[in-house]
Amino acid sequence: MRANQTKLNVSIITALFVVLFVLMKFLPDSECGFLHYEEVINENGEVEFCATNSAGFIDLIKLDYPVDLSIDWDHLTSDGTIELKMDGGHFLFPHELAFTHTKIMHLLLIDQSLSDYHHVHPKPLGIDKTFSFNFSPKMSGTYTVFVEVVPKRTRRQLIASGKLEINGKSVAQKFSLKTIDLQGDLQFELDGVPNELSVNQDYRFILRVRDSLGIEANLETIMGAKAHMVAFDSEKRGFAHMHPIDDPLSDLKENKDLSFLFNVPRKGWYRIFAQVKRNGKPIYAQFDLKVGA
Repeated sequence: MRANQTKLNVSIITALFVVLFVLMKFLPDSECGFLHYEEVINENGEVEFCATNSAGFIDLIKLDYPVDLSIDWDHLTSDGTIELKMDGGHFLFPHELAFTHTKIMHLLLIDQSLSDYHHVHPKPLGIDKTFSFNFSPKMSGTYTVFVEVVPKRTRRQLIASGKLEINGKSVAQKFSLKTIDLQGDLQFELDGVPNELSVNQDYRFILRVRDSLGIEANLETIMGAKAHMVAFDSEKRGFAHMHPIDDPLSDLKENKDLSFLFNVPRKGWYRIFAQVKRNGKPIYAQFDLKVGA
């Protein structure tokens, strides 16, 4: 009798471990893969499916997402189109994509020198698989392109990447430690940055934005928050898309210094772009950080 009971207990425990193993296999590859268990309504009244504060750098040399990007751009009109195709041959349609930070698609474009960064949101052409966008490059040469989406069916973040060639010669990269940037009448400062960062370590940066009088600048809401930051490595292997640590969907009327988490797995130079909005227009500031061993 005891032997049968022991066998039964072993079978139950084994079954539990099998179930846990299967569940672990289906966990997302990145923090943004987890969706909110409760509905979050953004400023436009849309349900947000994914809005994390991940500090992690997405290295697309090591991470292989099952999606391919087709991108076309007309240098005469500055208009372009995008299509996303899964490995199984299925194209992603607008109704299949969840809202993430108030948009269903985030398109990041960066030139070879890491000096011209664009963050745009392609719009669907009706119910077709094609999305349209407008892009006016300031530089020549090769632009690296990253697309972020979250399909409703899988509820997991997908990253697609590609290249866009702009006629002309590219400019060489130049880096030096930089934590203060002036853009028009605004001064941007990234506080909490050591002279050299370490890999695989979380850092908390504070973004301060002041006007010409040194007074805290009045910032408008952009993508559900007062600011966003994106970091690129010198090799353009990937990026980190950072959002304020505090809930980006709360306290939007308060102007205060914004905190961000930053963590990268490889040493080298990184350029961070902070994006804010004033008078209805986006403003970008840039900072250079060095990561050692």
